[in-house]
Order: sequence, then C-alpha cells, then structure tokens
Amino acid sequence: MVDKIGIDFHGVISAAPDLFAKFCHEIRKKGVAVYIISGGPKRDIVHFLSEHKVEYDEVWAILDFYEKQGKVEFFDDGSFKVDTKLWNEAKAKYCAEQNILFHIDDSSVYGRYFVTPYCKYDICHGACELNGLKIDFNDAGRAAQDVAEYIRQHAIV
Repeated sequence: MVDKIGIDFHGVISAAPDLFAKFCHEIRKKGVAVYIISGGPKRDIVHFLSEHKVEYDEVWAILDFYEKQGKVEFFDDGSFKVDTKLWNEAKAKYCAEQNILFHIDDSSVYGRYFVTPYCKYDICHGACELNGLKIDFNDAGRAAQDVAEYIRQHAIV
C-alpha cells in the first residue's frame, strides 16, 4: 500500500499555493501520494493546481461526486445545494475509503467526522496541529519529513 495524505483546497492550498507547491513536491519525493480533497468543482481546482505548479496524485471534489449521484440541486443563479450532512461528512468518508493516513484541512466542522488523523490548518501561521504535533509548512522540507514520519509511525499494518 502506498502512503497517502489528503489536503483541502479551499482555505489551505488556495490560501498559500506557493507553500503547498513546495510541500507537495517534497512529500511526493518521500513516496507519499497527495490527494487534493475539496468541495469543487474539480475542473477549477485542477486548473488552479496547474497554474501554481502544485504536484498531486488525485483530485476529489464533493460537488462532482454528488452530482454524479444526482444529489445536487442547481439553481438559475449558478449556486447549488447538497444536503448539509452529506456535504460535511463527505471528505471524512472519502479519506477512510481511500486509506488516506493524514488529512490537512481548515474546517472545524468537517473534523468531527474523521477517523483519519485530521490536522487543523491555521492560515495565519501556515501550520497545522494534531495531538500536540505542530507541522509548519513555512519549512516545506521539514513539514514533509514530519508528516511522512507521523504516518509511518501511526499506520496500521
């Protein structure tokens, strides 16, 4: 099994694309797959990642996932609606199903649904914290080392 991490797009990568371009490059060099997990739409995220040279292995978007299932209501003004509970638990379910071992996100709401270790990202400091472990993305090499070490120490074999 390949080690995998999840990173939120809106509020994490979108807030600091240069930081996460460096981090994603460094963590992938360590053999860890990067899954970008966000609300969507996927095509907009892929375009942004390409523009900012953010390396990744997969992009998964809640909107696209539920649209394929017919669970999205679209409105004339371009807005949409998905059941709140479905939306809020979607990332957590995806991470569990995909065996993602570490997820970085800025949302306090989504975190309560996760069984995957959930590192709450602080935009102001460019860091996240999980059970006393602080990951500072301002030093991409060190952050990649810390995350890779964490997932290898805590992985269930």
